[in-house]
Amino acid sequence: MTDPSPDHRPVVRAVPHPGELDARGIPITCAHCHARRDWLLLNVLHQVFVRCRCAHEWEEPDLTRAYFDQHFTEPEHEWENYDDAMTALGFDGLLAGTIWS
Repeated sequence: MTDPSPDHRPVVRAVPHPGELDARGIPITCAHCHARRDWLLLNVLHQVFVRCRCAHEWEEPDLTRAYFDQHFTEPEHEWENYDDAMTALGFDGLLAGTIWS
């Protein structure tokens, strides 16, 4: 198998989600800082990841691609790399513990 070219990298769609997520019927909580809201949802192919303001990120199997598609809006910006995107969106860990009202 050959390495994928840069032109064929999977698309990452990112959507801020300020509220709680309760795909399992109970609120999802960050295992690192115990936050219960203010997430960044990331979709890569069929997987959905949740990223916290503290920069902890995990695949959330209870959030389906259909759930993501239901909440997805058109991206406002494009970035050259993942780290720049996380910094620009405020999910790089700098704002850990910050809650927007």
